[in-house]
Amino acid sequence: MSSLDILGAAVDFVTNTTNRIVSTFINQTLIKENEIKLPYSLQKVRQDQRLIQAEIDYYQRREARKSEFLQLQESYAQIEDSDNTEIALVSERQEKLLQLKRDEIADRYRLSALYLDLSRENTVKELEIKQQEIQGMFDQHKWPGILSRDEAQRIFRDEQKKPRLLMLVPPPDISDDFPVSFRDSLQKEIRNQLKLFLEKYYPLTSDFCPVEFYGKYFERSIFDAEVKQLETILSSVPTAIIYTDITDHEVYFNVKFWGLQEPVSLSFEPWNWEEFQQQLQEEGTDHTKSLRAIRQTIVILHKLLAAFLADWYYLNLNPNYEPQLFRLSADFPSVWTDGMLEKLRVILQRYRAAYNNELKVLASVQKERPKNWHCVNTLYGHSHYVFSIAVNPQGKTFVSGSADKTIKIWDIQTGENTNTLAGHSNFVSSVAFSHDGNIIASGSYDKTFKLWYGSKSKTFIEHSGCVTAIAFSPNGELFATSSMDKTIKVWDLKEEKLIYTITNHKNYINSIAFTKNGDRLISCDGDKTIKLWNVKNGAEILSISEHSDVINSIAISPDDQTFATCSHDKTIKLWYIPTGEPIHTFAGHTDAVTTIAFSPDGKTLASGSADNTIKLWHLYTKELTNTLLEHSSTVHSLAFSVDSKTLASGSADNTIKLWRAE
Repeated sequence: MSSLDILGAAVDFVTNTTNRIVSTFINQTLIKENEIKLPYSLQKVRQDQRLIQAEIDYYQRREARKSEFLQLQESYAQIEDSDNTEIALVSERQEKLLQLKRDEIADRYRLSALYLDLSRENTVKELEIKQQEIQGMFDQHKWPGILSRDEAQRIFRDEQKKPRLLMLVPPPDISDDFPVSFRDSLQKEIRNQLKLFLEKYYPLTSDFCPVEFYGKYFERSIFDAEVKQLETILSSVPTAIIYTDITDHEVYFNVKFWGLQEPVSLSFEPWNWEEFQQQLQEEGTDHTKSLRAIRQTIVILHKLLAAFLADWYYLNLNPNYEPQLFRLSADFPSVWTDGMLEKLRVILQRYRAAYNNELKVLASVQKERPKNWHCVNTLYGHSHYVFSIAVNPQGKTFVSGSADKTIKIWDIQTGENTNTLAGHSNFVSSVAFSHDGNIIASGSYDKTFKLWYGSKSKTFIEHSGCVTAIAFSPNGELFATSSMDKTIKVWDLKEEKLIYTITNHKNYINSIAFTKNGDRLISCDGDKTIKLWNVKNGAEILSISEHSDVINSIAISPDDQTFATCSHDKTIKLWYIPTGEPIHTFAGHTDAVTTIAFSPDGKTLASGSADNTIKLWHLYTKELTNTLLEHSSTVHSLAFSVDSKTLASGSADNTIKLWRAE
């Protein structure tokens, strides 16, 4: 019986296992509601202005090459059809076609190098923070024992010099029922074959897919608790761990991976190696060879999992990366890899399509002439400061709240005041629409908030201080209120009942906002702090203190990837929602920035300030495109129309202005 025949009995196990890891990683990192988006790690790097310009330049050169390529092919075909074909002319055109291909490859190479360089810059910053944490752990004698402090420091130093994927593969935990020769041979085969395999396809010297393999470092197997220790120590270093347990009849494969988004943990259904051995022996394979086939199956699966993890990591960093898995046919019979590669090719095609579409959008946005916004209407209905504005999701109206204690509803096109709601006994500080536009919420300095159903309202007296902000969840199930009493309250909208109260803020809370998917609530306070909360239970996810003064407002981007904050420190900051990491700081106002708003088309961020101006920022290029100067006092509120063509602003000059782009 041939080696391939022996291994054939394990094909189902290997293909099912590899297909499961592909599906799991796809579901957790790329696909949401059947739509592939560029991964978060790549989106983060792509905010860098150096890369934005490089991508635009690449796209323009690529499109020019496509056009020239088609012209050359057409002329080449005409020459071939001619009876008077000139060999020199044909050769010249062939050389031009080849040169275009070489230029494309060179362009992709340079862009790939830039992706990795920028991702490494981010990694270095994270490592510096982690090293300080590790020093603190060491000083307090709380160092976990699985990885020595010196070795961890070496890993950090090497990662700062040249970031790579760390591949940790400790020896399998093998039952004592196995012969010593099996245990020793399997440990050596995994370590040596995997080392040679990774050095061949993912060498540490590679510019685009370096992997550092840790096999011999671990003198024994490791367990879940120790894997957790490793994650604590190496959380800032992209890492994959493959560890196995082998009993007297089954093999358990486990994978842990971190470095892109949330860590991924996988434990696969066990493989009954004993049944496999019995099948081989019934077919005439002796005991020694059947154990060798079991070892070979385990080693092959280690290779495939290691290759997939490495390819997945680098594909998430670089959209032009070509997975090495497509080159492994010489190392594995196709029966082992066909299912995995078919899935990976489909995902890669869709992933590249998403990337190319974003390149096209980026290039077209760059070509767009900045729009000139101008004031088309000034509304004088309020007799005091206009603190808050919200646009109805249905698109035809907007609502304003004022220090004159009233709420007014306006036609967004004509500026006509269609209704006035009265009932608060002090300033109206905040107004908001429910997800369907049928309910208006208002918060006031009178310590109450109201839900308005047409002209009728229900009043809630739950806070002990001014109600500063109200926000509805996108799914229409919840709403939240914040207050000068330092609390946030989350409510069931249908039942109009309080679900829980958040009390973690140390100072008054200025603004709150639900993320678009509704799983997080973001808040900011007078203590320069931003906090992210788990909506299900009110647990604090993250606390950020980057602004140098009071934070006034929060806005969520239309794609739900970023949020913006504005502050008395005269800046606007852009953040990643998944991690709370800062992306960019907009500076240009000469006084406190009091309000911000994203345009629904995702192209513009508007900011209003105590310097009496409104500034419009291009979200792709991060450039200031317009400064609007019509207000004579602080701009307290901003809101875009649903179609992004109108901007409404409310001011301490008691007016509302409607702005439109030419």
